[in-house]
Amino acid sequence: MKRYLSKIVFLLFGFLLLSGCEDYLNIPPEAAISEDEIFGSYNSFQGFQDKLLKNLHDYNRHGARVTTALGGEAMSPTGQSVYNANLGNYWYLLNNRGIWATAELNFAGGFYQYIWESLRIANMSLEKLETDILRNATASQRDWLKGQALFHRGFLHYEFSRAFGSIPYIDRVYSAEEEQNMKRFWSYEKDGRTYRNTQAVMERAVEDFEAAAELLPSVWPSPNINWGRPTKQAALGFKAKALQFSASPLFNEDATGNAEYDNELLLRSAKACQEVIEVMRSIVGRQPAGMPQNNEHGLTPWESFRQVFATFDGTQPGTDEVLFSKNTAIFGPANVRHSEARNFSYQPIQGQNGAQGSQVYVDKFEMNDGSRYLPEYDTDDDKRWVNRDRRFKFTFYVHGDRVDDMTVNMAGSALVAGQGLNTNVIRKFDEDNVTRNNAGQASYVTPFLRMADIYLTYAEAVFESTGSYTAVPAGLQLSAADAVNIVRARAGQPDVASTLQYYENYTQPRSCELDEDPAFRKLYRNERAVELAYEGVYWFDIRRWKRGQVKDGQDLQAMLFDEENGNLVNFRRIDQQSYVFKEQHHWMPFATSMTRFTTDWPQNPGW
Repeated sequence: MKRYLSKIVFLLFGFLLLSGCEDYLNIPPEAAISEDEIFGSYNSFQGFQDKLLKNLHDYNRHGARVTTALGGEAMSPTGQSVYNANLGNYWYLLNNRGIWATAELNFAGGFYQYIWESLRIANMSLEKLETDILRNATASQRDWLKGQALFHRGFLHYEFSRAFGSIPYIDRVYSAEEEQNMKRFWSYEKDGRTYRNTQAVMERAVEDFEAAAELLPSVWPSPNINWGRPTKQAALGFKAKALQFSASPLFNEDATGNAEYDNELLLRSAKACQEVIEVMRSIVGRQPAGMPQNNEHGLTPWESFRQVFATFDGTQPGTDEVLFSKNTAIFGPANVRHSEARNFSYQPIQGQNGAQGSQVYVDKFEMNDGSRYLPEYDTDDDKRWVNRDRRFKFTFYVHGDRVDDMTVNMAGSALVAGQGLNTNVIRKFDEDNVTRNNAGQASYVTPFLRMADIYLTYAEAVFESTGSYTAVPAGLQLSAADAVNIVRARAGQPDVASTLQYYENYTQPRSCELDEDPAFRKLYRNERAVELAYEGVYWFDIRRWKRGQVKDGQDLQAMLFDEENGNLVNFRRIDQQSYVFKEQHHWMPFATSMTRFTTDWPQNPGW
């Protein structure tokens, strides 16, 4: 009885696993809305299901001073998520300012806060579709509703598990009368194999993504109006990502005790990536009106690349390269001065201070000949900020850059006056020349997944499963090098054959690289860091690779300099912010209330 009562108390605080439909809808008696009115037609059913989209939250826009740049790629002032994550204070992320926050505060909460509510909506939708209540809908519309519910159910488990570890797979609507018997750790039998814990969660998510892909369109009717709904290629893309995580050293260790890659799962991930690539190639030229056309690889051309993340004219950011994202309804000055300024910003430009790139992460951006940036280049005017991979200036403003009517000054006392931590400004999510005084109708989104990640996921899967970057496994079409080259070509960087020499005998200091890493492993992982910079990817990468602890205790650096008589002098690197990553930091801690939900829900080790 005590255990049962603890469940009820827990759920009354908002998780809604056991609440009834009327509780969720909060229907006043006088409204007298019937289930027929909610689920009887496609439009009303879709309106009910659209709460799933509303409950999503952008990785870099879900609270004050909150981003998911948590792996040492950035530094921020105190009292922000980046600063506390760098210190290893994940409780701060959970209880205060993070995408996982569940505290009842105005700035708290990401979509993790709404996972249980959203899972109930998805499962309720699937159950209603098994009845005859939906009468006013075509066969295609029924498929779309089911496909969306399956997609969101898979996506929510994927998102939660890759942060927290093993959880139950919630695949039905629970009632208050039944005993649930939910266990954190469990196994799943399929095709002669037993999947355990996190791998079991991901395998069930894979099944939902596969089923969703069979039902969802690759291009929605009225694509401008339906922009943001999951598609066939989004479902296949997250199938590939779920398998990538499942195959990774962290997840494989959790399931089997072996902290190495699982080759079978890697090859399944590569095949899923190829499915995405084939779909994307088939829809080139069918993008919504007003969007740039993708190239033959499904990537947005360089000249339109900023639109993947940001716009200035009040239009929805994003292109067809973005497989899935959270749409935004925030445009203009409030967005620039507040929403983004509280994440990635520099006081003179946007009026507030957010995160700036840590120097070792900035160093990951190669020279334009493919060679690696070396710390001694700091004093070289021909290498420090010029002749770099063009994604460097796409991602950062540096000293001397002209931004609207101001010139960025980050030398000496100017940096102190601007309260900066390092001499760069993250500009990836701003159209050119956007400032607090030139906000226009600017806005931004952070993709949950885009095609560049699919190619780099493919490269990792093929290389780590075969040990070769030139081999093309049976049934596939690309080598690992081919996939990386597609991404690098858009940026104008030399191909793998020309670049690999620079990774052969060089291990980046204070990074997650190891001397014993093969050169191609260093290269594709560096490519992920550069291409997907500040998109909420790096922290997840170094955790699933079990590499976060490699730089534990090595402070994050800044590159500083002074200006004398118009010349930049006295370049030096300083230890600017601490970085802590212990074994426990491979998983987020659960809220204490969740560990008391059931005796079968232990806290993650170290928390």
